[in-house]
Amino acid sequence: MEPGQGQVCLKVLRYNPEVDPTPHHQAYLVPVTGEKMSLLQALEHIYQEQDDTLAFRRYCCGLQYCNSCLMLINGKPSHACLTLVIPGTEVEVAPLRGKRVLRDLIVDDS
Repeated sequence: MEPGQGQVCLKVLRYNPEVDPTPHHQAYLVPVTGEKMSLLQALEHIYQEQDDTLAFRRYCCGLQYCNSCLMLINGKPSHACLTLVIPGTEVEVAPLRGKRVLRDLIVDDS
């Protein structure tokens, strides 16, 4: 799935251990609105407009303090609230490594 002008392609690692035998990637095209759009805003757009089954922690402090939006972004641990998406690019999103996945991008923090 190639992003068009004004869009970003998010490849999200989806997994529901109660239903899915193995994790799988799902691609979404998201229109980039405004001058700056965070990855968390893009995920929220997917949830609101395309797929309300996508699970991620929707609350964040926006200050890298609560770490609720910490996930692997293009293979590196990053905060979704502070990572900006760039139109015309593809971004891979996955849950943090080494933690039990509860569903999609939500991991067990205990």
